[in-house]
Amino acid sequence: MDNFYPGFCRLRKSWEYQLVKKMGCKFYTPHFVLLVSDNKINNSRLGVTVSRKIGNAVQRNRLKRIIREFFRTRKHLFSGLRDYSVIARRGVAQLTSSEINLELKKLFFVAGNQE
Repeated sequence: MDNFYPGFCRLRKSWEYQLVKKMGCKFYTPHFVLLVSDNKINNSRLGVTVSRKIGNAVQRNRLKRIIREFFRTRKHLFSGLRDYSVIARRGVAQLTSSEINLELKKLFFVAGNQE
C-alpha cells in the first residue's frame, strides 16, 4: 500500500476542492498555500493545484509529483482525518526538490500545530 498513491487518497472533484476552501483553514509560505479541512472519510486526502502561471506542463507536472511524493511518504505523520489542498504560487518552479520538501515540511508542521 505504501508503494503507490491510490485515487481514494486524492481530491478529484471540483466540489471537493470547494468544500476544503470553504470549510478549511489557510496556511501560507512564500511558495505555497495549504488549505486544511476535516473530512468524514476514513483516510486523509490530498489535492494539488498548480496553475499555468507557474510554468509549462513539464514544470507543473514535476511540482505535482514532488508534492504527492512528499505526502505519500509522510502520510503516517498526519494526525486525524483531513483533506489537504496545496496551491503552488509563482516562483516555486525555480526551486529544487529538496527546497520544496523543506518548505512543505514547515508548512505541514505549522498546520499540524495550529489544529
